[in-house]
Amino acid sequence: MFSAVLARNFHHIFGVEASQTAHADFRQNVPANVKAVGARTEDYLSVRQVRKSPDLVVLDPPRTGAGKSVIRSLVELGAPRVRYVSCDPATLARDLTPLLAAGYHIEEAHLFDLFPETFHIESVMLLTR
Repeated sequence: MFSAVLARNFHHIFGVEASQTAHADFRQNVPANVKAVGARTEDYLSVRQVRKSPDLVVLDPPRTGAGKSVIRSLVELGAPRVRYVSCDPATLARDLTPLLAAGYHIEEAHLFDLFPETFHIESVMLLTR
């Protein structure tokens, strides 16, 4: 979803999608400068040979959050900007703690109440280093 829009402003995009169905749709709907990778994020980050830090990482994990291994890999990756999209404030807080400890700070926080009268809050954070 994000890659097609980002492709207008970035030369090379790697989009990682674990769901086989979503990955198939992803491959069909992105421009040539987007590489659609079918893998779990933690697997992709653990085997990827990093040549240089990306300009931006957009992270949109499931409700369970990104988890320790993904967050650890993001810190090691060292991207100057991380856009974190979250549908669960508790897992967002858990995942933000090590990112903030590693030198990131919250530059923007946008909260969206898309499901009124429920506890669900969509959050879009911009972290910078």
